[in-house]
Amino acid sequence: MNKIILASTSPRRKELLEREGIDFIIDASSIDEIMDETLPIPQRFISLAIDKATPIHQKYPDDIVIGADTIVYFNNQIIGKAKDEKEARYILEMLSGQKHTVYTAVAIYFGSQLETFVETTDVYFKDIHGMLDKYLNSGEWQGKAGAYGIQGLADCFVDYVDGDKDNVIGLPVSKVVKKLKYR
Repeated sequence: MNKIILASTSPRRKELLEREGIDFIIDASSIDEIMDETLPIPQRFISLAIDKATPIHQKYPDDIVIGADTIVYFNNQIIGKAKDEKEARYILEMLSGQKHTVYTAVAIYFGSQLETFVETTDVYFKDIHGMLDKYLNSGEWQGKAGAYGIQGLADCFVDYVDGDKDNVIGLPVSKVVKKLKYR
């Protein structure tokens, strides 16, 4: 039986796969996350997911390797991880009371075959201005696209989600599980 390798150090992706009872190992390489601005938005993310999975696939060419990249998209711009608390506040104030889209691109190597897909989820925030100080002081915004984690304290920011909540956490795990089962 082939091993399953998660090409990511994301604790959230790890938790999602564990929740589904998938037996896997983690082996991730660090890459420069540079997007090709000439590509359409979904293709930019797929390219990054492939870039993350490929070095691990080269290490385990006969196994299953899962790479992913999650991005928050708002007002025609990609919202990455905040570098500091000031930027986190700016991002969250911008998202307050608004809809934004979360894209997760997934690249899965099944031996020499590569499958890719992008999952899209719309997230609608309440007016969160009165909740920001407590959230920012928690430090939970660190290392998260869009400066929030929907699975934690920022869950109270969300009015509703149109799509897969796991996608917002970092991996559309039900779709990944289907791909793994039907191979």
